[in-house]
Amino acid sequence: MTIQNKKLFIFDLDGTLVDTAPDFKNSINYMLNELNESEVSLEEIRNWVGYGARELIRRTVVDKNIPHDEQKIEEMLKIFLLHYTHNIDDDSVLFNNVRNVLEFLKDNGIKLAVCTNKMERLSNILLEKLNVLHMFDYLVGGDSLSKSKPDPFPLLNICEKLNTEISDSIMIGDSVTDLNAGKGAGMPVVLVSYGYTDNKDIYNEADLVINDFSQLKELVN
Repeated sequence: MTIQNKKLFIFDLDGTLVDTAPDFKNSINYMLNELNESEVSLEEIRNWVGYGARELIRRTVVDKNIPHDEQKIEEMLKIFLLHYTHNIDDDSVLFNNVRNVLEFLKDNGIKLAVCTNKMERLSNILLEKLNVLHMFDYLVGGDSLSKSKPDPFPLLNICEKLNTEISDSIMIGDSVTDLNAGKGAGMPVVLVSYGYTDNKDIYNEADLVINDFSQLKELVN
């Protein structure tokens, strides 16, 4: 499957465009402190990101052996989101070369979209604060549609909204969620090696693995 000269680049957000793990850690630990539970480390958080806030909470309580049910998860989620919404860009930064590559792609007439499992409102807030939201033609969050990654539906929706064939599109992410969504949609997948996953086996299934965002420029002739 060719990965050269695509007309639409679809990006994951957390772990691909933005290093958000530090602020996730801050808000998770705020929540845990409110509940008199022990804190988590940044490395732990990096392995739990990518499936949405509720799943992040779920993975935290399971790993920490915190007694919970669905009502408890919802209560913890509210505490987490309240803190995270107000502190979303305290320590989050664009990964190296993200801004200049996005500008390069735009200058070459390529459409740009975001497909994330982060809530749509929070995604927009974060990208706006980092001054890159205007570069994207469309954004789909984890709560935007009836299905989210790893289902391919959000990617197909993006292609339809931006009037671009699947064969002219490519998915760029960091996790098995992105890999499965892209492959399910029938488009090639580029994975970044600096992202949030402890499953290195997924690199064997990607069409390309990059260790720096600037390598995406090589896909444009």
